[in-house]
Amino acid sequence: MLPLGTPDRFLICLLGRSRNHARDAVDRPFSPERSEGQGGGEVKQMGTTVGSEVSKLTMACQKPVRTVATYFVALVFSIAADPSRTAGQDRPTRSIDLAKLADDYFGPLVASKRVSAAAVILTDKEKPIFSKTYGPVDLDRSIWRAASVSKALTAIAVMRLVEQRKVDLDTDVNRYLKTFQIPSTFHQPITLRQLLEHRSGLDDRFIGDGFRNGAQPSMQLLMKGVLPARVYAPNEVEFYSNYGYGLIGAVIEDVSGERFEDYLSANVLQPLGMNRSTFVQPLTDGMASATVPGRWWYQHAAPAGGLASTAADMATFLIATLQEDAGVISKSSFQAMTPPQDAASGLIHRLGYWTGKDHGQQLIGASGDSGSFHTVMVTLPDHDIGLAVLVSGSGNGLAWGFYSRFLDADFGTTPSQPLQSNRPLPPKAGDHERCARFSGLYRTVRYPHHELSKTFIMLDLTRVTLERDGALRFQGARWIQTGPLEFEKEDGSETVSFKEGDSGRIKFLGNAEERISWYESGYANIVFYFLFTIFFVAASLRGKGALRWLCVLALLHSLGWLAVALITGPENLIFGLPLPLKALLCLGTAVPLMAVSGIYLAWRTRTIFALASAVVLPCYIPFVFYWNLHI
Repeated sequence: MLPLGTPDRFLICLLGRSRNHARDAVDRPFSPERSEGQGGGEVKQMGTTVGSEVSKLTMACQKPVRTVATYFVALVFSIAADPSRTAGQDRPTRSIDLAKLADDYFGPLVASKRVSAAAVILTDKEKPIFSKTYGPVDLDRSIWRAASVSKALTAIAVMRLVEQRKVDLDTDVNRYLKTFQIPSTFHQPITLRQLLEHRSGLDDRFIGDGFRNGAQPSMQLLMKGVLPARVYAPNEVEFYSNYGYGLIGAVIEDVSGERFEDYLSANVLQPLGMNRSTFVQPLTDGMASATVPGRWWYQHAAPAGGLASTAADMATFLIATLQEDAGVISKSSFQAMTPPQDAASGLIHRLGYWTGKDHGQQLIGASGDSGSFHTVMVTLPDHDIGLAVLVSGSGNGLAWGFYSRFLDADFGTTPSQPLQSNRPLPPKAGDHERCARFSGLYRTVRYPHHELSKTFIMLDLTRVTLERDGALRFQGARWIQTGPLEFEKEDGSETVSFKEGDSGRIKFLGNAEERISWYESGYANIVFYFLFTIFFVAASLRGKGALRWLCVLALLHSLGWLAVALITGPENLIFGLPLPLKALLCLGTAVPLMAVSGIYLAWRTRTIFALASAVVLPCYIPFVFYWNLHI
């Protein structure tokens, strides 16, 4: 029921429907903003397109100059004194004017105050070749939240331990955990590879994941106290989980004997040359005083999103990625982390990084969103270049928007070639009967399944319908069956696979959407919510005695949790539940008792409202517990 706001670690939520949707899937924490449309919303489109005029530079002379020579020296000094705004502009290596491209994109966004700060950096395999900043930031000193870029560095740390034969990617992680053990909910154990690829089936958390001050616990203690439940069997589906990476941090601590942030600093950040980057939370006073303006908070699941870095250090990381992280791990380990993408388009989670194709180019990258901070770091290994875009502003598509403009400008806007042919695929005889089993409602699996924040994805829905000729229609396109569970978009530009459950019934669409019944959809539950609320209002006004007070309590819960959540701000629930909301959720826990009491009173009084209450209150129980509206 909550509208999609801008909580940042979660909802994102959402995965893998198109090339733009895939971008959202790979980079963000679960967040109720949809574009951070949430993820993903669903964020259905990641890139934002902003038309504008080139911003003009004006200069004013503070003091007169007496000679042409003095003026010339002053001019040269003024240019050299601000390398963060001019580096590389006099020696472009690309066919595009990157400075103009950046000005056209960020100039209007800064002027409209949608963006308070931004940095764009292009590197080759050896050094930065272009950089420019916007807003009150310095390339070398200003500290940004790098969000889910953290995952790539965490994965490098894991591969270092693999090379030292201290861990194995395909061994049960319980073998390495000393402080606690993962419950054996499913027969299959969870491995490091599954955690790195978001295929462990481990649930995620949103409420309480953020903090502004106070000590950050070790990953061992944090995960021991808040280890999420296992929702899916390993490898069943891709479920983007920040707390899956939190579990990786606990493994690193148990194996190395060091705190996660200390191990990463000594074994990853410093060897890569990222000397002004840290996973320490909160920041030291010296770094905290240099943070970029924006909505800044810390994340308990530090291995997933705790990195703080400068734009210069992000450039260093770009170069290291182009060099296959040679300062820390071997070439074979890097290649195991980043296998190339075979499909014509789309981005896929690998080990920490994502890989994929866009504009026909192979990509390796990392990206993320946290608070008002949005980062895209992408390398094009075939061209030995890397692009980093760091933005502080309102809207999770801002960094991706410039990424899209860069690729359009450098590699053209010609659509990718069809996968099989240029002609439309015709349905075949019998498709209507065979494809009927695929029609239905599907919803992202990426949300905390055991928290109130589940309501953030209430309106996320993919409706798959069957057309008369046997084609499927969803995501605004027709899809033709090409295999038992495989479909191809009619124009041949994209493919998707369905997955069956143990019973043979279709369970998943693609890698990240689960089939649901009509009564589980957000639209149906909005109707249920209003019917419950209307009845509780009427019973509170016209009921009598104890039954009336039961309905008053139910009404208080029904209206209260939503009102308090909206007043608090859905995005602020990341810092925990406020006390009034906790009290109202306690009422939700008491709803079964209310229902039993209502049935008893209906049996005693047998009035119309009493009998109706005996039906409505029990029906309210599954609604409350399905959406986690209880403690």
